[in-house]
Amino acid sequence: MNLMNMDSENRVVLNVGGIRHETYKATLKKIPATRLSRLTEALGNYDPVLNEYFFDRHPGVFAQVLNYYR
Repeated sequence: MNLMNMDSENRVVLNVGGIRHETYKATLKKIPATRLSRLTEALGNYDPVLNEYFFDRHPGVFAQVLNYYR
């Protein structure tokens, strides 16, 4: 497996209120026992066609949450 494939497999797309946020799975696992750290494709908010998770939340506020994880 080449590095580009590994990188894309480790990235996750979060669609929050219509705004797409992209980060690494490892970033979301920095704070354990949270909904973001436990994302799986089995969750109802995962869209396999778009390969993203959808959350009906305020995207501007979520940007701050994601920055906290970073």
